[in-house]
Amino acid sequence: MLEANRINAFYGSSHILHGVELDVPVLGRVAVIGRNGAGKSTLLKSIMNAGPTVDGEVRWEGRSLKGLPAFKRARLGLQLVPEDRRIYQHLTVRENIRMAAYATAPGRTPIPAQEIVDRFPMLQPISERGGGQISGGQQQMVAIARAIACRPRLLLLDEPTEGLAPAIVEQLAISVRELCEAEQAALLLCEQNIWFARQTTDTVLVMDTGRTAFRGSWQEFDADPDIKQRHLAV
Repeated sequence: MLEANRINAFYGSSHILHGVELDVPVLGRVAVIGRNGAGKSTLLKSIMNAGPTVDGEVRWEGRSLKGLPAFKRARLGLQLVPEDRRIYQHLTVRENIRMAAYATAPGRTPIPAQEIVDRFPMLQPISERGGGQISGGQQQMVAIARAIACRPRLLLLDEPTEGLAPAIVEQLAISVRELCEAEQAALLLCEQNIWFARQTTDTVLVMDTGRTAFRGSWQEFDADPDIKQRHLAV
């Protein structure tokens, strides 16, 4: 479904990604893990054309996305939840979710905000609060809920557990897994929390200093403890 071939990404003269290759099959769930600064967020932004200058090819269902702006990629069914969430502070939780209608692919109907709120137990008591009046964990839930409301075919999550309490992380894992299954959405997750990544994905890609260090199943990842020591240990 999604293919990233020989991706090199730059911020000005800084070369961040070096020939990274990635594929996400239909209904696939792929985790990209690595230390801070490994290039995980840059990879998602490169796929969405949302910041870095990119050399290489991103293909969606066999079609090259070269030159296509981020908003048009979103309307093809790719939805990125960025690390900084980008919740509208002056809108309520429910209104933030309704904004998903503007990024829904032609021919697909967004999920009504109330239905989305019903699916996220954490959002039910705060649905009428302003985006600037809720906690970081709640904002993360709103950002994911808003993306799901678009009925994406591929959900891209950038460090969704950062700064969240363990109990919220556990609830988030359940919600992400259930929503991807219910909406038949593939998942591309960039994350440092290996437990969360295991709960929500089937395949793992390890990045180190902008390069791919490992690709395979979680079973293959576990079979080589040197991977953790060389590329993930702090």
